[in-house]
Amino acid sequence: MTHSTARRNPYVIGRPIDESELLFGRESLFNFIEDNLKQDIKVILLHGQRRIGKSSVLRNIPNFVAPEQFAFITFDLEYHSRETLSRILAAIATEIIEQLELDLDRISLPDITELETDPYIFYRQFLPKVYQEIGNQKLVLLLDEFDALNNDSSDTAVEHLFPYLRSIIELPDNQLFIILCVGRQSADMPNLLSIFNNVPYQEIGLLDAEDAAQLITQPAKNSLNYEQNAIDEIYRLTAGHPYFIQVICFHIFVQARSEEKWQVTRTDVDAIVEQAIESAEAGLAWFWDGLTILEQIVFSSVAEAQKQAFPENPLTLLKKYGIIETEELVQAARQLVEKGLLNASGNQIKVEIVRLWLLKRHPIDTDIQALIQQQEQKINVISQRNITQHQERKLKLLNDKILKEAREKDTDYSPNKNLRFRIVVVGLIVSISSVALGIYQFFNSCEKRQYFILDQSCVVQHNNINYLNVITNISRGDRTVFYNKENKDFNRALEEFKKTDYTKATELFKKAVALNPQDPEVLIYYNNALARQKGTPMTVAVSVPVENPKGMAEDILRGVAQAQNKFNQQGGFNGKLLEIVIANDANKTENAKQIAQVLIKDSSILGVIGHSSSNLTQVALAEYKKANLPIISSTSISDSLSGNVFFRTVPSNAAIGKRLAEYTKSSRGLNKVVIFKNPDSKDSKSLSQAFIEKFEPLGGQVVREIDLTKPELNVNKEIKTIVFSDRAEAAVLFPATQKQASVTLEIAKANADLISTKNPNNPGLSLLGGSLLYGNTTLQKGKKAVEGLIVAIPWFRDSPNSKNFAQAALKQWGGPVSWRTATSYDATQAFIKTLTNISPNFSRENVLQGLKQVNLSPNETSGEPLKFTDNGERQSQPVLVQVKGGKFTLVPSVASGVTPSKSR
Repeated sequence: MTHSTARRNPYVIGRPIDESELLFGRESLFNFIEDNLKQDIKVILLHGQRRIGKSSVLRNIPNFVAPEQFAFITFDLEYHSRETLSRILAAIATEIIEQLELDLDRISLPDITELETDPYIFYRQFLPKVYQEIGNQKLVLLLDEFDALNNDSSDTAVEHLFPYLRSIIELPDNQLFIILCVGRQSADMPNLLSIFNNVPYQEIGLLDAEDAAQLITQPAKNSLNYEQNAIDEIYRLTAGHPYFIQVICFHIFVQARSEEKWQVTRTDVDAIVEQAIESAEAGLAWFWDGLTILEQIVFSSVAEAQKQAFPENPLTLLKKYGIIETEELVQAARQLVEKGLLNASGNQIKVEIVRLWLLKRHPIDTDIQALIQQQEQKINVISQRNITQHQERKLKLLNDKILKEAREKDTDYSPNKNLRFRIVVVGLIVSISSVALGIYQFFNSCEKRQYFILDQSCVVQHNNINYLNVITNISRGDRTVFYNKENKDFNRALEEFKKTDYTKATELFKKAVALNPQDPEVLIYYNNALARQKGTPMTVAVSVPVENPKGMAEDILRGVAQAQNKFNQQGGFNGKLLEIVIANDANKTENAKQIAQVLIKDSSILGVIGHSSSNLTQVALAEYKKANLPIISSTSISDSLSGNVFFRTVPSNAAIGKRLAEYTKSSRGLNKVVIFKNPDSKDSKSLSQAFIEKFEPLGGQVVREIDLTKPELNVNKEIKTIVFSDRAEAAVLFPATQKQASVTLEIAKANADLISTKNPNNPGLSLLGGSLLYGNTTLQKGKKAVEGLIVAIPWFRDSPNSKNFAQAALKQWGGPVSWRTATSYDATQAFIKTLTNISPNFSRENVLQGLKQVNLSPNETSGEPLKFTDNGERQSQPVLVQVKGGKFTLVPSVASGVTPSKSR
């Protein structure tokens, strides 16, 4: 490691990254792009916040995506946002010539005047000559800042460019591919999705912890040595936002160079936070400047609430300042989530450094004063436009009365205290367009110790403020539990559903489904609206972890939605359709308990699908048992889960451990293994125990059990000890979290490094593991190190019996689905079968008895028969898959006489 004081700062701020070696964490995105291009998908849409690295991704697509097959042309529309269509096309043609270094003697540029008369000259005359020059390569336009065209001065371009591109794409002989990159807050996002029907799209989002660590350490790997606590603190401050990582690390490098101190600790990180905030002012301002005044107030209130050890609901915090919770404020909070600035629950700012900046630059009391000034200026205009003269007189009397009564109660009234009185008035004025008098009556219609909540009902006040958060995280179609929908029809549909206008809601949800067919929540609410139109539906709830792990909630909901949609579209049963209640437990045990407490009180709910992890299911199960409410888990595998109301469509840990143990000893002939596990996780512990209980009676020996969570775990040293001292032949990997799964990938890499020495005395370890290792992350980050890895999973799309469902799911969702989708589909099918069997005698007790009699054939499930044992277990075996050629493949049957290759 060199420590030259003249060394250039390797961290990049304010410009796109062209160096592919400095771009981290975008492998899955590049794979998404390459897969779609190779499938001849002509338009791909990328979106993300500003400063998230969109331009860097576009510039590096040629470095990562099959450059021998595609010729990429980057074009920044920001510099052409005010130009006509003909000038934009001429500029694109020029870029194609220059970037591909084509000979102008062989290809002439289209003339602007000719393009003004006939813009299709670009397509008919210019592009064919380009195709001829590039031979077998396909031309791909990379259009950056596509939303730059969305401004008042570019109407001509907006009006003509989008349809022009679409018209080219729709032509049968078209050979042009387009990748569009827009800002997450772009107002044109829904328009683009409607113009380019069913276009695949992907978010350029935050980096995960492992990729963030690479961005932190690799640029300065020859200079700086980051301690783990420093890396963790940078990730905490930035949440994996590349721009803020670069800003912080830039200042760390400056400090290290100045002090000649090249070891970076958490103290060093803390020391430069203020400098980083100052230098990132321009980037931070973007988070604020594009918000409405109400969004700004909610944003600041969230920042303020997070100062507390146990943050309260930000809208509740605003009540302390006299701001009444109105639908407009709730919508503002929802918009902040949709824009990616808050977490899915709306109670936490995603990026900590943004929160610190808000507290410094935009304290809550300052924002409230700005709201007062703005709203007072608008009173007359709003009154004239939105209320009748009669309502206006009532509003004035109401405001006067409020001020008078408040002042009379405050004997120590002073002009300074007038601020609080004015705040109360503003709280009413904010919703004047919704008839302010009605809002006043709403908030006074609930009795003492009751709250008025979003579904226009009064609920008993609960001492725990999280209770209200739970209520607002349960929906039939009156609110979203994700809050990240860029879909106007969807938001309008929610409002109509809330008003119980199910006919209108159905129409709008149908449009929303057409706009975003890959969203299971939208499809569920569409079917719920249909079910409500029909009359009293059959109702089942599903609880999912919206916040994390990433994508799990959508995986589960896809299975539920697919089964519901199939049943409802076939007309249901005896005039009744299926309704699904979605609950967000946020992957937290306390939330899961409260969700369960709310669900059991709703007598219309006849069963529950959930929860995501065994820890959550264990807590919720205790509540369901009290109410005799049936629960089917499609993802919880712990052996400790049991009870009269509990069923599952996923193999238990006992089944998974047994399957792996039998395969290890009987099929592979491996005698000595080590187990890596998390001793604090129920799933990890029970998997380990199940493996041991089957492996040792077969004659195998578990040499050691190693704690994956130990901070001092030295993977390279441990692997050498396991191979040379313990003489083990295999490592069995049972991580409980994605972070621990990353550690197992380090184990795989250390094992691969050992094998690469080609020493006959270094045979390395065979690798086996649980279902958490099944996924693209393992393939993309493990690469050749995980070649040969054996994983036991509940369902595999390439299994012979699974292919029909896998193809149906592919058609439904536009891409391959996970095992969680399959097992959740099966759970929903089990409820549907039971409900149709017991109809019309619907009761929780009858559902319980009906589930015990369920016997579904393979064509009614995701591929395997479904029948529950007396203990509620599914009578099926886990599937073994192996990483082979960089993909998961089915392990050949032992009966076939084919022996899989040894794991490397």
